[in-house]
Amino acid sequence: MINNRLLTFKIAFLCCFAFAPVFSSDTLEEAAENEWNVMDPKGVMKTISIDTTETTWSNLSVSKDGETLVFDMLGDIYTMPISGGEASPLVQGFDWNMQPAYSPNGQSIAFISDRDGASNLWIMDANGDNPRQISNEETALIHTPSWSPDGNFVAVTKGFMSSRSIPAGEIWMYHRSGGDGVMVTKRAFGPHTQKNMTDPAFSPDGKYLYYTDDVTPGRIWQYGKNSTTELFNIMRHDLESGESISYIGGAGGAIVATPSPDGEYMAYLKREDTKTVLYLKNLKSGIDRRLSTEMERDHQETFGSEGNFAYFDWTPDGQHIIYWTAGKFHKLHVESLDVTVIPMHVKTEKQVQQAVRFPVDVAPDAFDVKMIRWASMSPKGDSVVYQALGKLYRRDVKSGRVKRLTRQNDHDEFYPSFSRDGKSVVYSTWSDTDLGAVKVVSINGGQGATITTEPGIYVEPKFSPTKDMLVFRRVTGGYLLSPEWSMEPGIYIANIKTKEMEKILERGFNAHFGADEDRLYYTSYVPD
Repeated sequence: MINNRLLTFKIAFLCCFAFAPVFSSDTLEEAAENEWNVMDPKGVMKTISIDTTETTWSNLSVSKDGETLVFDMLGDIYTMPISGGEASPLVQGFDWNMQPAYSPNGQSIAFISDRDGASNLWIMDANGDNPRQISNEETALIHTPSWSPDGNFVAVTKGFMSSRSIPAGEIWMYHRSGGDGVMVTKRAFGPHTQKNMTDPAFSPDGKYLYYTDDVTPGRIWQYGKNSTTELFNIMRHDLESGESISYIGGAGGAIVATPSPDGEYMAYLKREDTKTVLYLKNLKSGIDRRLSTEMERDHQETFGSEGNFAYFDWTPDGQHIIYWTAGKFHKLHVESLDVTVIPMHVKTEKQVQQAVRFPVDVAPDAFDVKMIRWASMSPKGDSVVYQALGKLYRRDVKSGRVKRLTRQNDHDEFYPSFSRDGKSVVYSTWSDTDLGAVKVVSINGGQGATITTEPGIYVEPKFSPTKDMLVFRRVTGGYLLSPEWSMEPGIYIANIKTKEMEKILERGFNAHFGADEDRLYYTSYVPD
């Protein structure tokens, strides 16, 4: 028997090929010309002049002979004598270039650039010639390059996005000739983690790779952390055994391991109260010395998507540390603690794209709502209830007419849901003064009858099939909302007539009744 459907499909499929358009070479050339290129942006350009003796958040590196400083400023890379003076541009353009690092032999510079459309590792000659792309990431964020002592490898942070725009880092190594790279450290909680590992640095003997690790509990990155506690540790990874241990930590954390050239000392940063402080640790005795309290604020409270600080470096003789802070470059003698400012002057011009601006009426008397929330269709499909600007509205599907569902302006309204007969809507409310409640209102509108007997934070209310009961979730406050009436979170049911509430589950989300009232369904997190 012939399969007519299959035959028809094959005929249609072949016809698609038979009548496929033939693209001319002119069309392909035009498409290539219109392809987006970081280095050749479209639009109106203008020239701005820069004449400055200060920079912002400049990462730096010292050459092997100790004579030259390379640093970044506003996405360009410059060099200047370590004694100071006029800075010479090494890399300039529309791309963003940062975090330059001299190779051990001083002949190459590793740096990060987005010239291919994403942040990737590049290497160029020390004079800026022959730039070549090493990594080829399209989604992960590559940053914080650090050379191995033999000059064959560069360690970087590779930041991965999960469910939030917070890159969780792993430490990777790339051979200077390119390739796919090798993972050195793996994210502790797998692909779902939001915790960062960054700031890689090799020990001078090549045995270890130091890095900074977020040691706060769990896999979720949190705002509002207390940086005087222990947020980060400096870890030491044995490149032979593959074992990582916590090496430097304690109150105020420890970030940006920077070993001395002889490997006997470790410069690093920690927090003391609200100040970022530069420390020096004797790696034999473990004794710490405070070098400077006049450092720019580090990024311990943030997620460090490009590292935790503007990177500093030792002079080859191990007597000085060169660092940036407060707009200036500084040279610190590690024994006497004398600090001198290294003068710097950048005079250059940059092409910038003119910003696209539209006229905006800041406070019009009336405006169109562009976003609604919790749209709920009636069982018959003839109307929709949704929330906009904190209030519930009903829209007639046939006529398109919209009107307020409730008559009050004392609180905001959330999570509307129809009863199964379509005659009522249950929803939750919130007021910063009176907290929240669960209410029921007729589909024809009205004030809304309060069902809950206690204030609280209520979400996700749903009717039972017979409209005798409600199920809803009670959550805790204390972060953005009031912590009051938060002692017993969980899933509750309530009798609409008697208003009696009963807690039935400690945790869960989006609870709702089945076809009958004897069964509830809900969702819950399941560990990996």
